[in-house]
Amino acid sequence: MKDNIIVKKNEFLKFSYSLTINEQRLLLACISQIDSRNKLLKEDSFEVSVQEIKDLFCLGYSNQIYGDLKAACDRLWVREIVTQDGNVTTKLRWVYKIVYDDGNSKIKLNFSPDVIPYLSEITERFTRYKLNDVKDFKCTHSLRIYELFAQYQCVGSVSYDVDELREMLELNDKYLLYFEFKRNVIERAISEINTYSNLTVTYIEKRRGRKVITIQFTFKTKSKPIAPAKAKAVTKPTTTKPTDKEEFDALVNEFANSRKRFGMAINETNVPENVISILKQQGRW
Repeated sequence: MKDNIIVKKNEFLKFSYSLTINEQRLLLACISQIDSRNKLLKEDSFEVSVQEIKDLFCLGYSNQIYGDLKAACDRLWVREIVTQDGNVTTKLRWVYKIVYDDGNSKIKLNFSPDVIPYLSEITERFTRYKLNDVKDFKCTHSLRIYELFAQYQCVGSVSYDVDELREMLELNDKYLLYFEFKRNVIERAISEINTYSNLTVTYIEKRRGRKVITIQFTFKTKSKPIAPAKAKAVTKPTTTKPTDKEEFDALVNEFANSRKRFGMAINETNVPENVISILKQQGRW
């Protein structure tokens, strides 16, 4: 997979919204196509095919993927992004146009003009990460929580009030008891982040009396895996071609041994004259 990059303004990460895993995949596939430095217009559309989703998120064969993407788009059409400024509440939409190409199993969408400023012409106060570092997430909250960590990756830690986290994740009346929130949201998300992403995360709880008020997260970037040591090459013994003298000496020895073994059967009729001369000089004839 190439390094598909996701860039969002930090301000956007604090907004409240909730998305299913398929909605997140669809949005990531589109956002990774944006050059965050350039201007983005509401007329600019982003096309995603079933094959691209399978490749980006390493999904196996399934004839349900296109149907799942269409269902995700239908939900995305009505999803809200909520911002709060004192007593003023603002609601934004993710997209303003969706096109379904059933014949080619492709979907094309345009981001809402209200969302575009948080995804384009970004020069400062932004969070940047690789899609490859989040592609294996299955828990719906893992990506949101990962982004909150990635924003402070250079610092290595961040603290959030429990109520603040719940609001950003738009949990509403889900997991109202802290142990449910911890088990189903925090621990599941951190487990996936530690397993699949480029971060290793730990956390501690800060209490007021017996109630957990704040969670402090500490994280660091994983070291790159060390390449396995290459097996030491086995050096084959080098076979050196014998010199002419070595070959001749071997021939002399062979005749000497044959003369010793077979006696007079090895004589002037079947041994070269120069070999006989040498063997006589050596006393072996």
